[in-house]
Amino acid sequence: MKRIYDGIPELVTESYYGYKILAAYRAYGAEYDFCKFYSSGNGIVHIYNSSMVIDGNTDLAELEMLIEMTKPATIEVSSAHTLQVGPTYQKHNRTMFCLKSYKTDVDANAVKINNFTDECYKILSESFENMGDFESWYVDINHRIRHKVANLYLFDSTTATQQFNINGFVFLSHIATAEAARGRGTARKLLYFLAQKYKSVGCEAYLWALDHRKTFYESIGFEPVAEDILYEMEG
Repeated sequence: MKRIYDGIPELVTESYYGYKILAAYRAYGAEYDFCKFYSSGNGIVHIYNSSMVIDGNTDLAELEMLIEMTKPATIEVSSAHTLQVGPTYQKHNRTMFCLKSYKTDVDANAVKINNFTDECYKILSESFENMGDFESWYVDINHRIRHKVANLYLFDSTTATQQFNINGFVFLSHIATAEAARGRGTARKLLYFLAQKYKSVGCEAYLWALDHRKTFYESIGFEPVAEDILYEMEG
């Protein structure tokens, strides 16, 4: 296994994992120490801060050695791989959903794009324990927006992030509604709006859901298309 600085677009597969790695490369390149890329076997490994993404057919022994050395907080890898990471990691089942396009009465002017980052962070910090500090999140999301990798949406009291849009594969994450506004259907309305928006330009949107959120996405008509395991370090 060796750290690499170029040729990354040719190494990734046409998959969620490959596209997530490619999005990071388009945003930051490979020169920063917080954004590293490694070749292994016929695959590639990306580490951004303390998060690891694995794509392709990596050498399992090399991979597990890198995990032991770097101790990433989270590891994303296809269900085709079975990692031996020890008891320090919890395994969380995830289901990937494809957003289906439904009629919505949401006015496009009511959906704010790449604005109101303070408000979005406040909503996110209520829903995600691992959001980290505002400054780190703000610098990263604005950098990705400037490089036309990401988009940040706000509708009413619900926010969602487009992490990337590559080859018509759109990935959405960090979907959350302010605590005081939950139960009004704003998350569903925003997701229906985004599904229509992307569909109109020939794209399909996807998101991951942990087990406790599966029933919500099933209830609003989204289609499960894949599963994997998210490895998360305890503590």
